[in-house]
Amino acid sequence: MPKAVLGETTADADTESLVSNDDTPDFDDTGIPLVDSESEDDTEDEDEDEPALRYKRLGGSVPGLFEKDTASTLRACERFLVLGTHWGNVIVIDIEGNLIKQWRAHSATVNSVSVDLDNEYVASAGDDGRVVVHGLYNDDITIVDYSRPVKAVAIDPMFSRKRRFVCGGTGGQVIMYEKKWYAKGDTILFTSAGPILSIQWMDSLVAWACDEGVQVYDVGRAMRITQIARPEGSPRADLFTCRLQWRDSRTLDIGWADFVQVVVLKERAPDALGPLLYAEISVLFRTDFVVCGLAVYRSQFLVLTYGDHETVDQGRMDSNGGGQERSRNAQAPELRVINRNIEEMSSDALPLDGYSLLQPNDYALAYCLPATPGEDPDTWFILSPKQLVAVRPRGLADHVQWLTERENYQQALSDIEDAYAGRGPWAMYRDQVKEPEYQAIGQHYAQLLMDAGDSAEAAKVCLRVLPRTGETESVAAWESWIFAFAEANALQLVAPHIPTAGLSSTVYEMVLAFLLTSDIAQFKELVFAWPPTLFNALSVALAVEDQLEKTTGDREALQETLAFLYDRLNQPAKSLKYHLELFTAGVLDRIRRENLFDAVRDKAELVMRYDDHELGGEARPLGDRCEAKGVVLLTDNTDAIPCASVVKQLVSSPEHLHVYLHTLLGKDPHLGAPFADLQVELYAEYDPAKLLSFLRISTYYTFDKALEICEERGLVPEMVFILGRMGDNHRALMLIIERLRDVPRAIEFAKEQNDPELWSDLMVYSRDKPEFIVGLLELGGTLTNPTKLIRSVPQGLIVPDIRRALTNVLYDYHLQVELCTDCKHVLDADCELLSEGLRRVQHQGLAVDGDQMCLVCQDSLAGSVALSFWCGHVFHDRCVLHPDVLKKTMLKSMSESALGRRNTRLMHGSIEQRRMLTQSKLDRTMLIRQYHPVCPVCAEYDQKKMAQMHTGWSSSERKDHGEEPTAELLPPMQALLL
Repeated sequence: MPKAVLGETTADADTESLVSNDDTPDFDDTGIPLVDSESEDDTEDEDEDEPALRYKRLGGSVPGLFEKDTASTLRACERFLVLGTHWGNVIVIDIEGNLIKQWRAHSATVNSVSVDLDNEYVASAGDDGRVVVHGLYNDDITIVDYSRPVKAVAIDPMFSRKRRFVCGGTGGQVIMYEKKWYAKGDTILFTSAGPILSIQWMDSLVAWACDEGVQVYDVGRAMRITQIARPEGSPRADLFTCRLQWRDSRTLDIGWADFVQVVVLKERAPDALGPLLYAEISVLFRTDFVVCGLAVYRSQFLVLTYGDHETVDQGRMDSNGGGQERSRNAQAPELRVINRNIEEMSSDALPLDGYSLLQPNDYALAYCLPATPGEDPDTWFILSPKQLVAVRPRGLADHVQWLTERENYQQALSDIEDAYAGRGPWAMYRDQVKEPEYQAIGQHYAQLLMDAGDSAEAAKVCLRVLPRTGETESVAAWESWIFAFAEANALQLVAPHIPTAGLSSTVYEMVLAFLLTSDIAQFKELVFAWPPTLFNALSVALAVEDQLEKTTGDREALQETLAFLYDRLNQPAKSLKYHLELFTAGVLDRIRRENLFDAVRDKAELVMRYDDHELGGEARPLGDRCEAKGVVLLTDNTDAIPCASVVKQLVSSPEHLHVYLHTLLGKDPHLGAPFADLQVELYAEYDPAKLLSFLRISTYYTFDKALEICEERGLVPEMVFILGRMGDNHRALMLIIERLRDVPRAIEFAKEQNDPELWSDLMVYSRDKPEFIVGLLELGGTLTNPTKLIRSVPQGLIVPDIRRALTNVLYDYHLQVELCTDCKHVLDADCELLSEGLRRVQHQGLAVDGDQMCLVCQDSLAGSVALSFWCGHVFHDRCVLHPDVLKKTMLKSMSESALGRRNTRLMHGSIEQRRMLTQSKLDRTMLIRQYHPVCPVCAEYDQKKMAQMHTGWSSSERKDHGEEPTAELLPPMQALLL
């Protein structure tokens, strides 16, 4: 509805204002307004605004209570409402209208009721002049009689402890009643010239309205703080009851006649004089209606109004008369929402029973604090003599109903979702709309969109509202919508969001079949994302292969899908094919890791292409290509991937075959033996520089065929090598000489062959060719006869550089002579040095221990002549020498006694005696050597060694035949003679 500006914020009574339009809600049986309209004759505005409030007549006990009595005042608390009636009754009901408690407190009209902060005591004031305080949960009753009508009462919020209240009436006095343990009494707080019509108490502050205006009193400090004067031009104070409402302990809302004020109490500066608080009017504006009730709704004013400017003007005219005449044509009261900018946001006319006979003072508006602030909605109650109406902000259910009636489903869904997420103004009402209702609204909206041909928007709505549980209803809803989108040829819109559990496999396969022909990228994404149990992977793979044969465009996505599916089916032979075609990173490592060599037995070409891709697709040296992972895999696993199979596959790709065979040659030359002739051709074609090396290494190729290949390509060095292998050295030499004209190569070839006839042919050919003559002289070395070569040179032939060549020849011969001489000198010196060392060794003595045993007789050597050999064995001379030899070698100058006492003589004799004894030993040693004595131990060892050589048994064999080695089988040692 259009917003009506009520007027500027001013206290001027002559301020011009505008009249707002009214919306009159019709109540149904439950009291909920059905339609808001401008009037019966006006057409509905196309931009109709949504009502802000919801109305409901209270049922329960209220209708029965109002059959015989009429309400006069109202007070709302958190858990209940307190009504005062014209028959003097005080009634307590819950917020649904059910009677809680009732008592007759007065004999006349109850003008005011008040409840303490703990909701334990209710105070009432009536025209019978009494104030009654009644306990709700006990029998405590306090009655004070003032003998004059009491129009207003406010009980102390802490009445259970302080036992006091403030009241006022036609006597014009504001009286505070206080009951203490030692006494009770009244205290007059203020005296007015007119009646006291309204009192409100908040914390320690009490506000009341009188002819002078609104007074604010601080009970704690026992002093009046301020007075807010009535605006100029206001009607008489008692014509229209002042509506006071404490918003908080520092803010007071005042609605009086056609004025609305907001008073803020602020603290003075510490050094300022006067009361601690002072009043400041923050909002003041005049309306064109009478204020019957005032409250705050979401930082806006909620105002219960009566009449129009004529009613207010009539009140001013009657201010000089005795009273206001009751109109028989009074308008229905209205509930208006006014924002901070003093703009009317909404206005609802309330057709209450008998409204045409009622006056402004017959209505009341009370605010009920929510039981759980922030979660429960605010509630206001409008009171008329015969009706009690609950007013609440419209909830989410009302809001959604209003939107769906106007087919604004998009907004309805958005608001429900925000409420579920705890956002927006409808968050506290999220429980009003259940999930099934939300889903039903969304599906209905989606169906409307589908009927209109907007499948894209319908898909978005379905994805928002369709349930994702495994329940039967959820599955049925999803399958129904999937088939609906399939019929509309728009399945791709919902396919990515289909639940991955609960639906039948037919649905998933239908979706995949549709996407395979319409959106391959999305098809691939779903195959990768969906669990393997949703569809038959083999059937899908076969369908993809069929589609791949027909597709000429985006084949990569289909290949990736097939690789994935066959991996899932555990068929590596098929999956690796597509992995290799796609150059999937790490696929070769996977083959090694999982030992899948059999799976690539027939995929050698794909493996080689994979290497090309890994190397960047550029021409690379053969060495780099042979180190690539693919060819190494093929050559390292020839047992699982036979060479013959690989060669057969690579015949159509000769370059790849060349790389494979070259790598195989480096691994094991024998593996490529069957393909040697083919390898010769490949080297000649792709890498001629390495052909000669191959010809030298391999012995499996056919010479004639290799020679033919080399002749076709003019590879002379290779032809020379092959002819040399074939034994046709003369032809090979002629090729070097005639086609290469490479003298060093010809000479080197002749050296390799070591054929005198070849040297002769070379010399004959070279005798009339100066460059060959010089080359032979310089490089021929000792293999050619320079004299013979020079003599064969024709007379008159000019040989350039012959002088240098001859000089080099002579220098080489001179150098050889010097080297031989120096080598002889070195050899002579070494022989002399070694001979001297041998002589010194042989001239050294051998230490023989006297306790040592003879190896023949096993007697001690002490006191006898011992004979020692260079092998280290020691014997008695009589045990080794023949008696004749022993007799012939015995010297007269050397007796056994002398020998037995040799140690004594050597140690204590003179030098001459020791010299003579030593000389005697040497002389006898020389005589014994003439007979060539042999060590018995070594001789026996030699005999057994010779026998072993004749029998052919080794030591281990002898052990096997039961012959144990003896200690006598010792290695031979050189005999030493003493």
